Amino acid sequence: MSALPVIRARCRALAIGLIATLPAHAQIAAEAETPPRTAEPASPVTLAPVVVTGERNTSYIETSSVSGTKTDTPLMDTQQAVSVINREQLDAQGVLSVQDALRYSAGVRSDAYGIDSRSDDAFIRGTSFTQYLDGLRQYFGFFSVGRTDPYTLERLEVVRGPASVLFGQGTTGGLISLVSKRPLSTPRHEVELQLGNYARQQLAFDFTGPLSKNGVWSYRLVGLAREADAQLDFSNNDRRLLQPSLCWQPSADTRWTVIGSTQRDGGSTTLNFLPHEGTLLPNPNGRIPTSLFPSEPGFDAYISEQQSVTSLFEHRFDKTWSVAQNLRYSTGNVDYRTLYPDVFSNPDNPFLDADRRTVARYSYIGQDKSKVLVSDSRAEARFHFAGLSHRLLAGVDVSRSDNDSARGNGFEASPFDLYAPVYGNFTVPEVMAVPGTATTQAGVYLQDQLELDHSGGPRWVGTLGVRRDRATTEVEGSDKIKDSATTARAGVMYRFASGVHPYLSYSESFQPFTYTDFFGNPYKPLRGKQTEFGVKVQPAGSKSLITATLFDVREQNRLSPDPTEPFNSIQRGDAKSRGAELEASAQIARDLNVTGSYTYTDVTVSDGSLVAGLPLHQASVWGSYKFSLLEIPGFNLGGGLRYIGQTTDETGALVTPDLALIDAAVGYTRGAWTLGVNAANLEDKTYVATCLSRGDCFYGPRRSVVGRVVYRW
Repeated sequence: MSALPVIRARCRALAIGLIATLPAHAQIAAEAETPPRTAEPASPVTLAPVVVTGERNTSYIETSSVSGTKTDTPLMDTQQAVSVINREQLDAQGVLSVQDALRYSAGVRSDAYGIDSRSDDAFIRGTSFTQYLDGLRQYFGFFSVGRTDPYTLERLEVVRGPASVLFGQGTTGGLISLVSKRPLSTPRHEVELQLGNYARQQLAFDFTGPLSKNGVWSYRLVGLAREADAQLDFSNNDRRLLQPSLCWQPSADTRWTVIGSTQRDGGSTTLNFLPHEGTLLPNPNGRIPTSLFPSEPGFDAYISEQQSVTSLFEHRFDKTWSVAQNLRYSTGNVDYRTLYPDVFSNPDNPFLDADRRTVARYSYIGQDKSKVLVSDSRAEARFHFAGLSHRLLAGVDVSRSDNDSARGNGFEASPFDLYAPVYGNFTVPEVMAVPGTATTQAGVYLQDQLELDHSGGPRWVGTLGVRRDRATTEVEGSDKIKDSATTARAGVMYRFASGVHPYLSYSESFQPFTYTDFFGNPYKPLRGKQTEFGVKVQPAGSKSLITATLFDVREQNRLSPDPTEPFNSIQRGDAKSRGAELEASAQIARDLNVTGSYTYTDVTVSDGSLVAGLPLHQASVWGSYKFSLLEIPGFNLGGGLRYIGQTTDETGALVTPDLALIDAAVGYTRGAWTLGVNAANLEDKTYVATCLSRGDCFYGPRRSVVGRVVYRW
């Protein structure tokens, strides 16, 4: 114990030195090899290869994650629950959105609000998540940019629980970290054609390879064009995107990647805010059609345009010191126009007629423009002191978000028939500018990953981290809102030689809101803390990974739906989330991949309300098998089962039944050609995803069938 003051003093001195060496902007390495566990590297450490440079991974299992520690730490050594969804799994399951990709992850309730076209939404451990792209926060405020297309991604990482020490602003539920496709040194080309129900037509391409003979320069070009309808009548889901990237790697110690992106989504709204009667509860006229379009054709729209440039730089000086940096500048424009039923004035009886068919409607226009600059710089040092191996990380991240908005609202009292709609009877609301908001954030963080040297190799590993954040929100015409916080994390793990790694960890979160409520009032910062006990199992030589966790999350100033205004959220008090998770993935031989999960989540709010749409129990399993038929190789079959337990509204009065959904896939590969068909909700079940006490319910996605033809060379 007497050595602890010396260690603390040495760490503080190193932290000051590390921060002083940071360049103007430094990049987080998105992919790296598993670090050696020896006391000293046998040779100088070089930068890790980018994602994939050789044969494609045919397993769902990844060995390391960057998001858990911001270093290339093995998943088995990360003292927090982290799920990695790689490209192999994304393709096998035929995901069409980030939201789809989360359906088989432990701790996640995906599709909680059904077929919302505006954003990817899900619960993680009973609350919302923060989304990051290439190590940088992606979204600031509601509906300010379009949704990321999974075709542009190499993988997704789900970090469950608070992660503010490394990432700054974030929810208590955790974060989704997206990793873009990067330039590869090995030539690879792909063209994909998709055809599906709802008139889906999509053409995509992905080209990558070296630009110079010595491999110093490499490129990647990803593009996509889609025209498609959606589940609702008169709705569409069109997209155009282009994502070029360039990599400069003059040596094994230096790499700089620049990624550009431009995307336009020309869609419409698919969230229809339907009454309880006719969806969850009986209505004398029967069930309201799942295809009902409650808005107005020709007026309704959800059009988003976004552009961004991302710089990713990393350099290693020697086997001890390295620096890295992420920087992104992005702009976004969203034009949102819709009408939705008035089920809120009288939730028990929103109908205007005795036959219970017609309702009044609200109209809404939202126009948002955003400009965001985000930077994260860090330095890392590996050294030994007092019998411990240290991996010390020090960093600074800053962000600036400017948002300008205009709003228009109206009320259409004329009856709208939910069973036989007649369109054209409405007035376009007047649009007026609302006060703009600007948010700046700066954080300084320090993390030390420790290993206790042991004659048979390090057995005890731990993580200590601390961060100081300061955020300022400026609302035009109002005083500045200043928030600051110190957050911490700590974890300890023991490595048994059998491949069983139990751990205990504690982490905190801090999230000042970069937007105001519907009426222009600022929110209080969201604060959270979590205690987690877990066990990770990976027997030596096996291609499997099992993670079991118990967690206790406490959250202050939680946001909940406003019972009187559907476009608003209110802070209703503190929340407590407790639960258990089990997640397992395995590659059985080379031809069979299986992943499964079970989640138990119990959330209580201090005001006595419940979390609408959050089941107590969830479970899922997915498997894919490659085989030969009549001595012809190249066939594959996939299938999955998702169980979602019953849910309630905030009061517990409205109960949505539990359900099981089946997904399936079939495919054939011969040479450069791959043919496949994926189906989600194969039985085409009609179900209600969530109902809220304010008066509205949301249908879940109906059956989706998409065929693919892929040519690779």
